[in-house]
Amino acid sequence: MLKNILKTMKINHYVKNIIVFVPLIFSMNILNLSLLLKSTIIFISFCFISSVVYIINDLIDKDTDKLHPIKCNRPIASGKVSTKTATIILILLFLISTTLAFYISKLCLLTVLTYLILNIFYSLKLKNIELVDVVCIALGFILRILAGCFAISVIASPLVILLTFFFSMFFTFTKRKLELLLIKNKDEYRKSIKGYNLEMVNQFILLNAILTIAFYFTYMLDKTTIQRAGTEYLYISVIPFSMIILRLLYQINTVQAVDDPVNFIYKDKMTKTFISLYLLTLFIILTVS
Repeated sequence: MLKNILKTMKINHYVKNIIVFVPLIFSMNILNLSLLLKSTIIFISFCFISSVVYIINDLIDKDTDKLHPIKCNRPIASGKVSTKTATIILILLFLISTTLAFYISKLCLLTVLTYLILNIFYSLKLKNIELVDVVCIALGFILRILAGCFAISVIASPLVILLTFFFSMFFTFTKRKLELLLIKNKDEYRKSIKGYNLEMVNQFILLNAILTIAFYFTYMLDKTTIQRAGTEYLYISVIPFSMIILRLLYQINTVQAVDDPVNFIYKDKMTKTFISLYLLTLFIILTVS
């Protein structure tokens, strides 16, 4: 039962919430234990509220998931976790998440609640509208960034907001492509998926990959960023960052039978190597320079 509950919570997707630490890292406060603790609490809060969203979505999509070649194995769709049990877990996670957010600040609580409301509308209606579905997910990542900023009382950089937006768009269009490749019967597509085709999605993926690298590079060359970091060598991190994006592009075009790009991060050794190299490069630049 516990294993199925954890699957329902989709804890493997918690990696997406690491983005709340971005403001802490680039404000040069990573060694400030007090601020690190606040960022960690918000990270946990977003992990739990994202589980709430996943459970709500699985409850709403229970019947359609039964027709999906992979989603039919989800605990709620397969009946391994009952609707009652899922609802109880949902309520508990919501209470814990909002309590943690309120402990940090009212702005953090507002951000978490906004994230929840956005995703409820997404689950009920917006996910069935082409392009709007992808933008909603991107806004969810921006809310994570804002929560990370509110937690440590820093102002969000416009460049970081744009970088986050285009990276999440890249990630989400990647998911759309994997879904298109996986489902052979077009009648099984949900409405928003039916509005896409592979050629279109490939163009969107490439465009957002380029914009992601471009905005990252621009942020690393920004005078404010250099001044805050105290080093002009941040641009070096563009190399391993670009390699992560390129490796994901490679995986997208060579790996099949996968419905979520998060699996690439967990299962592909090369992707994990590039991520480790990126983090190491960033650490060296920020601590040695």
